[in-house]
Amino acid sequence: MTQTLSMSVLYKKLSAIGFPKRFVQEKGLPSWWNEELDNKPVAVLEGAGHIAQRLHLDLKSLLAENQNPQFKPLLHTKFKYHQQDKADVPDVAHQLASRVAEVVADTIKLEFKPIPSDPHQVRSEIVAKHPQVTLYSLLDYCWEHGIAVVYFKNYPKNTRKIRGMIQWQAEHPVIVLSSGKTQPVCLAFDLAHELGHLALGHIKEGILIDDDIKPDSDDREERDSNQFAVKLLVNSFDNSLCQKNFNNAQALKNTIIQLIQSDSTIDPSALALNYGWYNKNYFALSMGCVNLINPAKEGHKTINNFLEQHLNWEELSDDNADYLDQILGE
Repeated sequence: MTQTLSMSVLYKKLSAIGFPKRFVQEKGLPSWWNEELDNKPVAVLEGAGHIAQRLHLDLKSLLAENQNPQFKPLLHTKFKYHQQDKADVPDVAHQLASRVAEVVADTIKLEFKPIPSDPHQVRSEIVAKHPQVTLYSLLDYCWEHGIAVVYFKNYPKNTRKIRGMIQWQAEHPVIVLSSGKTQPVCLAFDLAHELGHLALGHIKEGILIDDDIKPDSDDREERDSNQFAVKLLVNSFDNSLCQKNFNNAQALKNTIIQLIQSDSTIDPSALALNYGWYNKNYFALSMGCVNLINPAKEGHKTINNFLEQHLNWEELSDDNADYLDQILGE
């Protein structure tokens, strides 16, 4: 096999299972790779090793002449589906996210401290240290409790993606967030939802994957995690604006600012998001209000800044450091 091994052969095999050539070049191969190596069997064999490791593939199946590449077996996985076609398992997305979680966990020494099942208690612990429950304060709380959090969205184009994932790795959980909405409050809600899964005991080992997070889920654990999240973020003000109609985002913002004068620990953008959560027809208006309150859309950078501060870069192999730099890059 090695006598005829070339990158063109590998690209064709990988494309058949959802990895386009450009994605493999940018995310599957090390940064030092160049096209001059594509037809050198010994170099391609080394490149195949990198690809298999980074894309969570079985190397033997990748190199086999008449076999499709196979993903490595995952830990026991619980799927939370929100699409009608539940048979469409997002293999590519959760395999890539799982590999990210593995690499992150391998270079972080954390001791997991269980979190309370009562969101009000979690909220009290957060506001004892921070003025508000925000993405930043949630991240600080997670890392203090031995919960690693990473933002990852570098999936191949046209791949069915996931919204969030929890993976137990090295005796502590790793949360992977993947939402395309990068406003801090949107990612704060997703993080609070995943914390709900942990706090309520929905996952104690293996992997839990949310392909989406929606208010109308028929899954009891999803509904319970949603309620955990909204109570954590907006306290007793959950659904407090449900009977009101607003002509524009500024009017909603004015009402929110007035409403939460009695509780400064609530991020007003969280209450704006909460309004859209319960009023689908006004979701665009609620997001307009979120952007009025806080126009920043770099919550993903906040997440990975925390990650960078906690990674033991000296313990990372050169290849894993290169991999993280490529896979978590902008």
